Amino acid sequence: MSSRTASSRRAPAKRRKSSRSSGGQGMTTWLVMLGLVAGGIALYDNRASLLKEVAPFLSRDKPAASRSEAKAEPRRERDKAPAARTASNAKSAPVPPAAVGVIKAVVPVSRPAVAAGTDGPLMGENFAAKFYFCGTSGLDNCVMSGDTFWYKKTKVVLADIAAPRTDGAACQQERDRGFAAKVRLKDLLSSDRFDLETLKTAGPGAAPGVLRVATRNGRSLGSILVSEGLAKPRMARQQGWCP
Repeated sequence: MSSRTASSRRAPAKRRKSSRSSGGQGMTTWLVMLGLVAGGIALYDNRASLLKEVAPFLSRDKPAASRSEAKAEPRRERDKAPAARTASNAKSAPVPPAAVGVIKAVVPVSRPAVAAGTDGPLMGENFAAKFYFCGTSGLDNCVMSGDTFWYKKTKVVLADIAAPRTDGAACQQERDRGFAAKVRLKDLLSSDRFDLETLKTAGPGAAPGVLRVATRNGRSLGSILVSEGLAKPRMARQQGWCP
């Protein structure tokens, strides 16, 4: 009886010791977890100041990189300098002279035919041009009146006829007929080729200019105007155009 009583008394004591040790370990674990949580919260709240403290240690390699970039910059400038010198030399390089022995094309200059032994230019055959009224073509290939025109910057007066005047006409009838003669002469000169000849005896009242007779197929263009009542022979006695 006594042995059973002693063993039963010792058993609860052991159980009490084990329960006490397990309770202490549990408390320690909870305390550690609470400390970790509190430390994490503190780190999160003070993250800005911690980053400032840690930044110098993280950027230890940056000065070395900046030094290498500073060394590389003069190299780039040295590499650019030869290219700039090459461009400037290309701009200032002399232009090579033209090739020797190149024959330039010679454009023939057309000149009006001049007969031997005559008294001036615009003598010959096969003259041709598109004629306009003077004042629009700069006194070149234009008709001034029924008996005067400009050809290649030279004033030509028809030596065999006298046409009515448009400027300074004595009456409206003379002005109208003078304009009709002017239009008709322009059409005759522009329609086909013509020849220019001299007239040995010129009548009075000829205007300053080169006196010529314009012919086509042996007929005077001035005689066509006379036949149409738009001009009169220059050597005949002149009568007025007004009634």
